[in-house]
Order: sequence, then structure tokens, then C-alpha cells
Amino acid sequence: MSKMSFSGMTVMSMFFALLVFAPRLVLGQVDASELKKFQGTWKMVSGEMDGQKLKDEHVKKSIVIHTGDKVKLYLPHHCKDTMNSVTTKLDPSKDLKIINWVRENGPNAGKTMPAIYKFEGSDIMHICFDPTMATVPENFGTDVGSGHIWHTFERVK
Repeated sequence: MSKMSFSGMTVMSMFFALLVFAPRLVLGQVDASELKKFQGTWKMVSGEMDGQKLKDEHVKKSIVIHTGDKVKLYLPHHCKDTMNSVTTKLDPSKDLKIINWVRENGPNAGKTMPAIYKFEGSDIMHICFDPTMATVPENFGTDVGSGHIWHTFERVK
């Protein structure tokens, strides 16, 4: 068995710590009490995309499930497959609250999806985003040509 130098052990220890704790360092940008508000299963009750109402058949099939910082998205108007994401930032301090996700699969996998959000009580959630990730919406709603998407969800009890 070969002996490892102190500096070699230090480097290996730091590397191991980064592997184990790096995902949680990103989560450090997530306000834990705010993250709790998202937890559970949400069904879509309305949606708009690029200034047009989403078809009822898509709205009725759309579900989002938040478990910790993980998000499963069933949004047939956006992607035919289930998308998996990780919440990497929640900033409730702004007038327009900011949430960021990184998709693990689906359109723009591996890229940060910024959005704005708001709650009405504890059971209605609004999310508005630009699926191209070029802009962060400045209000809830969509204009023709904006490309933005606005979803309203109700908590499943």
C-alpha cells in the first residue's frame, strides 16, 4: 500500500466534498421556506402561450409535481415526454418573484429556465416564463409574438 502525501489527501478530500455537496451549494440559492410552498402535486387550471389560450385537452392533462428541489412536469403542449427539473433559485424578495429551474431532459436540457411566480393563498400558483430562455417575463400574461407561457395551477389535495 503506498503512502499518500498530506496534500494529496487534502485534494482528494476536497474533491469528494465537492462531489457530495456541490448540488446542495446550488440549492443554497433556494429560500427553504419558500420552497415548501411549492411542494406537492399541482394540476393546471388555465394556460396561455404566445397570446393564445391553451387547448382544454392540454390543460386537463398538465400536472407538475414538486418533491424537495426536484420537479416533474407533464406538459403536453410544451413537450410530449415527462420533463425532470431541479429548482436552483427562488427569490421571493422581488416584486416579481423569481424561480429558476435546470431541466434534466426535454427542450433546453441542462440550461437554466428563469421564470416569475406568485401564489394566491396556498393553493393557486402562477408561473410565467419564456421557453427560449431569452428573457424573463415582466408581468403575468402573454402577448402575441412574445413566445411566453403563463400557467395557473391548483394544488391537488
